[in-house]
Amino acid sequence: MDCGKFFIVSGPAGVGKSTICGRLVKNNEGKLKRIVTTTTRKPRSGEVDGVDYCFVDEETFLKYIAEGKFLEYANVHRKYFYGTPIAQISSNVRHNIDSLLIVDVHGMESIRKNFRQFAKHMVTIFMMPERLEILTERLSMRSSEKKEDIAQRLQSAKDEIRRAQNYDYIVVSGSKDEDFMSMQMIYEWENSRPECCVKPWHWIDKEKQFA
Repeated sequence: MDCGKFFIVSGPAGVGKSTICGRLVKNNEGKLKRIVTTTTRKPRSGEVDGVDYCFVDEETFLKYIAEGKFLEYANVHRKYFYGTPIAQISSNVRHNIDSLLIVDVHGMESIRKNFRQFAKHMVTIFMMPERLEILTERLSMRSSEKKEDIAQRLQSAKDEIRRAQNYDYIVVSGSKDEDFMSMQMIYEWENSRPECCVKPWHWIDKEKQFA
């Protein structure tokens, strides 16, 4: 029986994951659904509860942990909790609907290690900035980001980039259109690839290098 695939996308804050993934889901409407992460942080300007994230208080989040509702969860920067609801993914896999999850490198590694039932359905993609300075510029434009937060996120970005080799694909970010085309190409290939064909590991746009 056909089962839905489970696409996991990671990358440093500011690389443009949410924008590109939103476009990918819209372009493949009815076939690909984004998994909405639960978080205890406050919504940023323009974010919608239940669409961008499910926003809850810490007491509710801890209750969900105790009830085993998360595939993985983490306390990011020792400030806010983020968790991936397991029910959405399980339902999509059973009903032959592809899932897309945006999660950090630690979340991806936790899912791969602890939930092997999803392994054969899983496709991992890392979005990498062409230069670290690009992240600094993008994060500085966010009104919600303080200088100390930006410094912390850039340090996290360096750690995440070192772990990029653990992913099936690495997309070196260019323009929004280039990034979308790379992601759409991966999505189409993975849905046409025969099960007997080994999943490739490669860079998308090898001409670009991270400095």
